[in-house]
Amino acid sequence: MAKYKIVVSDLHLARGRILPDGSTNVLEDFVADRPFEEFLDYYSSGSYFDADVELVLNGDILNTIQVDYRGYFSPILTESVSLEKLRSIVRGHPRFFQALRRFAKQPNHRITYVVGNHDVEMVWEKTQEAFVEAVGVPVQFKNFSYAVDGVHYEHGQQHEAVNRLNPKRMFITKGLKEPILNLPWGSHFVINFIIPIKQERAVVDKVRPWKAFVRWSLMTDFFWSVKTLSRAALYFFATRFSKSLYRTTNLVTTMKILKEITVYPSLRKAAQRILEANPDLHTVIMGHTHMPVHVQFPDGREYLNTGTWNEVTSLDLTSFGKGTRFTYALVDYQKNPARPHVYLREWRGHWHPDTDV
Repeated sequence: MAKYKIVVSDLHLARGRILPDGSTNVLEDFVADRPFEEFLDYYSSGSYFDADVELVLNGDILNTIQVDYRGYFSPILTESVSLEKLRSIVRGHPRFFQALRRFAKQPNHRITYVVGNHDVEMVWEKTQEAFVEAVGVPVQFKNFSYAVDGVHYEHGQQHEAVNRLNPKRMFITKGLKEPILNLPWGSHFVINFIIPIKQERAVVDKVRPWKAFVRWSLMTDFFWSVKTLSRAALYFFATRFSKSLYRTTNLVTTMKILKEITVYPSLRKAAQRILEANPDLHTVIMGHTHMPVHVQFPDGREYLNTGTWNEVTSLDLTSFGKGTRFTYALVDYQKNPARPHVYLREWRGHWHPDTDV
């Protein structure tokens, strides 16, 4: 039997493009429900109809931290709050979840979900149960990596101090009536600082690399840039050097975050470290950066980044411009089942006379 794995990350589903009151949701980054449906239908038909196909959802599939709870955005996330937010995402993307359901009901097709930093609320038992209910079949959940047949799957946030989740302390319980998620500082920053800015300038988190964005903004919108950077610095020092029941902080992590501001951590280097520490691995697949990458190291082992299905504005000269690329990884077992080959691919889909932008 033919065997494959298809890997996507960073879809960032929120409550849908159109809210129940008919207004446009400026916080919705995923408008590719139709291409994603066609993508899964392709890998469920033809030569893939009776093949062994596993869909690996490699983190940040949902954008739960950018979904409001009854009109409010809060980093205080209990299981019941997260469950209600997940259900609003399912209602906002019926086509997406119907596609998952059709795919998963095919013989020998299955889904694995690796949790990222934007969908960390998927660690709750009830949110996992609700996702399984929406898909209609059991789903394998992994916190926060998955390795099989020499391939390591991981979203990538664990290699940044600003977004790293603590596997040994996923929940905060002390002094609280019920547990809440122990979010990294980066999630607090997104909820409390980035979301209000996105509601004014939706592109603010869609530009890569961020250092070039800062320089560009200083040249083209000096006063807004200085004001925003100053507010960000004040927020950092106010939250990193103060105590709260709802977040954890320590000096070592604070210093690591400050270092990352000047030297952004490379997931390529993180992938190298993973491969060096695990001689049985030959490939590392990550997401998180929103930039598709395929690197072959001198020893023949590889690192792939599956990018994002959201719009990105790149200020890097090698990929300058604005656009959306439906990139994914295909793990193909056909030539050598013991060492499957991994391809970085782009889904082109079917021609349509129009699409959402």
